[in-house]
Amino acid sequence: MCGRYVLKAAIDELKKKYGAVPDGVFEFSPNYNAAPSHQLPVVIGHNEGRKISVMRWGLVPFWAESPKTGYSMINARAETLHKKRSFSKPLESQRCIVPANGFYEWKKTDSGKVPHYITTHDGNLMNFAGLYEIWRGKDGEKIPSFTIITTGANKKIMELHDRMPAMLLSEEFDIWLNPHEQNTGHLRDLLRPWPEDGIQYYRVETTVNNVRNSGAELIEPYRDLFG
Repeated sequence: MCGRYVLKAAIDELKKKYGAVPDGVFEFSPNYNAAPSHQLPVVIGHNEGRKISVMRWGLVPFWAESPKTGYSMINARAETLHKKRSFSKPLESQRCIVPANGFYEWKKTDSGKVPHYITTHDGNLMNFAGLYEIWRGKDGEKIPSFTIITTGANKKIMELHDRMPAMLLSEEFDIWLNPHEQNTGHLRDLLRPWPEDGIQYYRVETTVNNVRNSGAELIEPYRDLFG
């Protein structure tokens, strides 16, 4: 499960990291509490090269009668992508990378769910594997949307949750973003847990629970004032 994540990188950093150009003109400010329904940048493959596009988090299938369907499709399980009507078509040719500096997960305890922030040791960008779709309404409305692919958690993350985002290596970008690569078996082989030694996590304040909070203080380590 991945229901909140952090993207503090500027567009210029995304351009350099992914060798991509913005698809049109748009502004993006760092978001330390990216949530479903937010408009967020993703990287897609294109005949003219890689592009950075802004899409809504929560995939709306092309066959949906209403865009509200997307609220329940923020994640897609790697193990069943090819079996699900909503994801099998995007898996073939509409794949994306979701840039993130980290993500949140909540650990269940006797006193309730406790938020934790998961990131790399150096805070560099993670590359979540994703799928995207362009929903078209009868009135001509177009809604680009995406979902984050999840896989089984590694042992370290298993302490918090049994799922985690599938993350790509830099050398896997070309095949994942190539819309002409349709060997879904090969593509699904890329969707695996990230190595335990490549990530760290720590507890953060419960202010992250409120999606209206989106400042940098959200990723500061928790301080027990009574401990």
